[in-house]
Amino acid sequence: MLLFNSPTSAFANTAHSVRPLEEGDVIYQVLVDRFADGDSSNNDFGHGEYNPNDLGFYHGGDWKGLTNHLDYIAGLGVTAIWISPVSEQEPLSKDGKEASYHGYFTKDFATPNKHFGSRADLQRLINEAHNRGLKMILDVVPNHTSDYLDAYARKYNGAYHPEGFLNNPAFYHHFGDCKFDNTESQSDIEQCDLGGLDDLDQSNPQVSKYLIKTYKDWIDMGFDGMRVDAARSIPKPWLKKFEKEVGVPSFGEIFVGDVDYVADYQNYEWGALDFPYFFTVRRTFSADTDMRDLGKLFSQDTKYRNPNQLETFIDNHDRARFLTWANDDYQRLRSALSFMMTTRGLPIIYYGTEQADDGNGNGSEVPIANKDNRKDMKSFNTKSPLYQHIKRLTEIRRKHTSLRTGRQLEMWSAKDVYAFSRMAKDNSDEVITVAHNTWGEKMVTIPLRAESHISVGTVLTDMMNTNRKATVVPGGVTGKQIKVLLSSHDVAIFAAETSTSEYHPVRRNLT
Repeated sequence: MLLFNSPTSAFANTAHSVRPLEEGDVIYQVLVDRFADGDSSNNDFGHGEYNPNDLGFYHGGDWKGLTNHLDYIAGLGVTAIWISPVSEQEPLSKDGKEASYHGYFTKDFATPNKHFGSRADLQRLINEAHNRGLKMILDVVPNHTSDYLDAYARKYNGAYHPEGFLNNPAFYHHFGDCKFDNTESQSDIEQCDLGGLDDLDQSNPQVSKYLIKTYKDWIDMGFDGMRVDAARSIPKPWLKKFEKEVGVPSFGEIFVGDVDYVADYQNYEWGALDFPYFFTVRRTFSADTDMRDLGKLFSQDTKYRNPNQLETFIDNHDRARFLTWANDDYQRLRSALSFMMTTRGLPIIYYGTEQADDGNGNGSEVPIANKDNRKDMKSFNTKSPLYQHIKRLTEIRRKHTSLRTGRQLEMWSAKDVYAFSRMAKDNSDEVITVAHNTWGEKMVTIPLRAESHISVGTVLTDMMNTNRKATVVPGGVTGKQIKVLLSSHDVAIFAAETSTSEYHPVRRNLT
């Protein structure tokens, strides 16, 4: 049996106007530089870092621009916003071929990135988000600074160095660049430089104290959670110490598809970015692969401390857009979103997905940076079918506790159909999801779980297509079953719902 601890008890913070990150939240991920330009005066500081025609450089998005569009984000029904790192950046990479728009070339951890605005601008963003009931998640980067040191050398390149306290080569590992060739030990991974970025030594008490204090100062502005960049490259005990002392729930980036590897990190952080889920679900829904792979994935959920605290996603800033993989098939995207919003975990919507951003069909993922998955936000159309599709899904999650905090139980697993139930802990609520990932119609009979409290004779309504009903009839291995007619690349979300508002799916390949 999985025991679910209270998600927020250890992180209660009465200074914040909303609760800390918790089970049931839905996260909207924003690359601040690519979202909206609210102040053109902070676009270009003369270092060659600004070029809105090149994906490798600053484009002008800032905290004022994001604040101006909070109603758009809130209208989607999400409950939290994950924003880019906020600290001052080295303007350019060492070779000058890339700017620091993404926030991972830290120069001074304690100072705001002037391209995004002032500390007052950030405070207003946090306050306005909280006024709308939106939580704020900060992307933190305690693993490294920008690339200043010469690989194994213990000296800076002249005047090219980080600011302030961290201007000390003794505070870094000097292990050379990461190889990513499967020959590295865990210790190697925790000491090597990611893409040349200088790896900080968190075991040094001075470094540890500095990072914890600096990020606590940022969090105390009102952030409600943290995403930890490159968590795999940081010693696990330090991650636990960092989360505890900074004082909000965190989820780490463990860029690995192996469940055993990722699951161990949840013993040190509240959550974890669920890369095993990402790789499996993206492949299954974009390329029509065997849906039994989903069953294999979820059968390993017992390895996690709490799978409801995992952060799930189908595209992000480091991988090609889902629509790129799905050959611009919007029905596949709608199906993947419906599936993600009903499975366990905290779903993440990557900015632009709701406006059918397809990454220009650019599927190249290596190197991972500066690709078409980081284009400027192209539209804020709240009437677009995908925006409305996600809005409907968030409404369903809000109404059904089983989808936010319930257990997940497999009902059916076949090559082209996968079904599962989400049941509330007190059995007061149950939602059944049936997914189909091939072309053509298919009629399928699915037995209910023995644990289900839905009785024979109950009429279930598909909340994403209220014309579709399924009556629970006697039969099957548990004595109760439903028969469902599925169309091409279809996901039905059933509940015993008498008050569901009418909703009908859009035609294929409309955004």
